[in-house]
Amino acid sequence: MTRAARTLGAILTASQGGAWNGIIDDAVLAAARQHDVGPLVFHALRQGPAWDRQTIAVRDALARLASEAALVDALRLDTDRSVIATLAAAGLAPLIFKGATLAHRHYPASWLRPRVDTDLLIREHDQADAAAAFERMGFTRVPRPTGDHVTHQFTYARAIHGVWAEFDVHWKIADPQVFADVLSYDDLAHESGPLPALGPAARSISDVHALLVACTHRVAHHYDSDSLLFLYDIDRLSRAFDDRSWDRFVVLALAQRVARVCARGLTLAMEVFGSPAPLQVLDALAAPGSSEPSAAYLRGRLRRVDILRSDLESLRDWRARAKLLREHLLPAPAYILHSYGGAHRYLLPVLYLHRIVHGAFEWFRPLR
Repeated sequence: MTRAARTLGAILTASQGGAWNGIIDDAVLAAARQHDVGPLVFHALRQGPAWDRQTIAVRDALARLASEAALVDALRLDTDRSVIATLAAAGLAPLIFKGATLAHRHYPASWLRPRVDTDLLIREHDQADAAAAFERMGFTRVPRPTGDHVTHQFTYARAIHGVWAEFDVHWKIADPQVFADVLSYDDLAHESGPLPALGPAARSISDVHALLVACTHRVAHHYDSDSLLFLYDIDRLSRAFDDRSWDRFVVLALAQRVARVCARGLTLAMEVFGSPAPLQVLDALAAPGSSEPSAAYLRGRLRRVDILRSDLESLRDWRARAKLLREHLLPAPAYILHSYGGAHRYLLPVLYLHRIVHGAFEWFRPLR
């Protein structure tokens, strides 16, 4: 982790008690933007004496990041409420998870937790009804690969008052096979609770489930990223836990074979923010060693081919494995044509060949 990132960690840790009295330089300001913690840094500094020590340029930059985040959040809030109410009226029961749940349940104000989209989880058999509801609301489906195994989500987006509103609609919590079934919709719905900030129909996943999702998401989709925002999510959740919550979390992580992945996220959050994960919890999570299939995502120089190998090993039969390979190599024609700028359909054979040949190198390039 860079010096600038460690400085940001110290600023945000001090906001929970203590004081940070340093000076923010250009590298720290750039890191705040990179890690999406500019609004949090603004909020932390405004609570202590360090704000007046910063240059006018730094204060203006942080204030701009905060005001932009607050404006986007206000527009997004109205859209989220409207979308959730419309889905509920259509007989659907989406669960809100990841960033939106954390923003409204664990941050002092929702605008302090930037996010590019709102994540919803639906029952797998509700895909068509959910898609139809979004299209009636004027949203457009974002082109992406489709299939039974290559992905477990679709995305709808539209511009609202100049702000891009995007909804990721999932029927499994992650795309990689080793994480996809760690928690099902029914598991999450059983312990879900109301999220009043997003309206009377809004329900969010429980804190224990949210921590498991936070720990696995930063690895499953961001390849053990050192993102301070993801680690701060883990910190915020862990500060809300009591002994019973920790016990349930450990049992769940061990049972679902994601204990080492969870230990990694908690350890990093502890190092950066002093998160209060009990040592006995970390010891219990570390017990499986490297025997968990999900631990492969923690290896250095992870490549797409390693993820493919993990996916193939996680699928139960050769028919499913063959289908996954076909979905990777031969995605839907509409997606290919869109990827190549709306090329003519008669070029499809050439475009598929070009994609396979030129994409082959990417499979062996390290992701981190």
